[in-house]
Amino acid sequence: MADPEEAAVLEVSSECKSTLLKKEDSKDTDIMSNYSTSLEGSVVASPSIESFSTLPDQEMSEFGLDTRDLQVKVDNPQKHLDTLETYITFRITTRTSRAEFDETEYVVRRRYNDFIWLRQKLVEAFPTHLIPPLPGKHTLIAQLDRYSKEFIVARMALLHRFLNRVANHPVLSCNQSMKVFLTAKPSEFLIHRKSRQGFLGRMSTSFHNLAAVYMMRQRTQEFEQVREYVTSLGEKLNSVDRISQRIHKERQDYLSELNQMHPIFTLWSASEPELSPVLLAMAAAIEHNTQAQQHVLVTFTPNIVQPLKEYLLYIEAVKEALTRRDSVQIEYELTVEELKKKRAEKDLLLAEEQTSGSGGFSLGGASLWKSAGEVRDDKLQKLAQAIPHLVKQVEEHQDKVECANENLRADLDRWQYEKKDELKKLFVSLANQQIKYYEQCLAAWEEVLPDMKVVDTTSSYSPSNKLQLQVPS
Repeated sequence: MADPEEAAVLEVSSECKSTLLKKEDSKDTDIMSNYSTSLEGSVVASPSIESFSTLPDQEMSEFGLDTRDLQVKVDNPQKHLDTLETYITFRITTRTSRAEFDETEYVVRRRYNDFIWLRQKLVEAFPTHLIPPLPGKHTLIAQLDRYSKEFIVARMALLHRFLNRVANHPVLSCNQSMKVFLTAKPSEFLIHRKSRQGFLGRMSTSFHNLAAVYMMRQRTQEFEQVREYVTSLGEKLNSVDRISQRIHKERQDYLSELNQMHPIFTLWSASEPELSPVLLAMAAAIEHNTQAQQHVLVTFTPNIVQPLKEYLLYIEAVKEALTRRDSVQIEYELTVEELKKKRAEKDLLLAEEQTSGSGGFSLGGASLWKSAGEVRDDKLQKLAQAIPHLVKQVEEHQDKVECANENLRADLDRWQYEKKDELKKLFVSLANQQIKYYEQCLAAWEEVLPDMKVVDTTSSYSPSNKLQLQVPS
């Protein structure tokens, strides 16, 4: 049986349902933080917000002092047990001063699949923008149970970061689907979830598939350099992640060895009183080293693995955005090619008109088929209608390409700024962690060194103390 303090969420309480019904008419706006009812009717109890804070204490306090016009926070997970499935929901608290919102604060619950829906809607609405990534389905901490505290807290932190990145974006944050996600009640949100993919979404998907098989005629050097950069960055971060995992494994082995060494010196000190102060000092130093090593191992996943994995996902999101931009350019290039083809066909027909003669076999004064001149005139008439339409399409697609370039360029600039800042914080945090670890180890040895030096080792050897000086084999 798992320790209740380590459980990710509280199990279903037999009194939850009756308690919820009694509070049904309550005007407490935060009732969802204590109990929630899924659309299928499952009732679950949740841990306190302090137990599963996504943010450090300082950042939690700063949430109330935030001056942004749209603030969002993801916390307070709950485990839902339904007939067909078990899933986790998270509380989303929104505070806003924007005019398009009817209220200034909202509290809703959403599950992971709801976040997927939101991101898909953002991709449909803004295919040429960089949409922040979501944590993987079960790949972030594959070795852990997806209902364990570690997995849920890690996923919650990444969902919080995703939602804040969207909320901070000047365009994405104004999307109607984002508003629905933050404010809609369960029944209303379910209606939006069940709505079919829009025309823009289907077009975006078709163009994305087109980009996979069609090679662009003119590659934009600016975005090709971005593609090469993120590919190289991904390789570097993958290498850092891979090496960090190996170091982590070695640290785990080292911790195991330290745990075995500590009792050896403790037991040894009991058998040799003259060396007891030295041996106990060694045991104390090893114990302090073990504690320092344990802290490094515990903070490895949230401080190293999680940020690296997220940036690898972000790199994939950048590549996806570049591919969607390519789709817009491909659409433009295909329209240009079609226009050239129609104009070439028109020029050929006009050239034939000057060299061809009349023709057409007739029987009893009635023509069995149109003359070559009449067929040519029909084609020229159709081309005269198609070419202006294609010219207009080319102009529209060219505008789309320019807008796509500007949208993606602005988002990439924003991402580059955030990347530098966040990677800097990651590596500074790693450096501080290592400094603290080695300082603790050094302090542990320096603390026991004076005690070891004052031990009297000058007593002469005699048969009477022979047994005391023997080291156990």
